[in-house]
Amino acid sequence: MIERNKYTVLIVDDEPDILELMEEEFNYYGYQTMTADCGVDAIEKIRSHKFDVVVSDYKMPNGNGMLVLEEVNSMATNLRPEFFFVSGQADISIKDALDAGAKEFFSKPFDLDDLINVIEKELSLK
Repeated sequence: MIERNKYTVLIVDDEPDILELMEEEFNYYGYQTMTADCGVDAIEKIRSHKFDVVVSDYKMPNGNGMLVLEEVNSMATNLRPEFFFVSGQADISIKDALDAGAKEFFSKPFDLDDLINVIEKELSLK
């Protein structure tokens, strides 16, 4: 079992209700969280904070999830957070997202417990 309070998750989504729900769920499980409501905001936060995990919507105004993933991919390997897409209207195939470096792609609606279980599996491998 991992020590969840040691990990910080950046949650990126332009839908306020989904953003709030995911933040509450990650906090409930003991993770530290920050949120961003668009890709540009997420990139600014990634540049100024250390994250262990980024969970990002794909299709958003002001910078889509692929731009956020490109920022993550530009980081030094030892500083790079694990990246997960969550999206309901992606203009990208799951294969393309995984090929670009995402660990997993969850289609909305999805089970938050499943997302957290996959994230914990990835964190335990680090």
